[in-house]
Amino acid sequence: MILETMPALGALTVDQKLRLVWELWQDVSRDSSINVETAALLDERIQEHEANPDAVRTTEQVTAGILALKKRLAISRA
Repeated sequence: MILETMPALGALTVDQKLRLVWELWQDVSRDSSINVETAALLDERIQEHEANPDAVRTTEQVTAGILALKKRLAISRA
């Protein structure tokens, strides 16, 4: 796992980790060499979204969910 090979990532705050994810996604999205399987999966997900466009969550909702999970995990470990 990446966290095992790069332990400094574990020390990042949630905000820093989310920023890292965003920056990595931006970097990956610039690479136009997508294999056939990945392209098919993306097409499938786009079709699912077009069929049900209301079944989405905002970035704020996702972030709130991550923070709530982190809080629950901290409480359960205490």
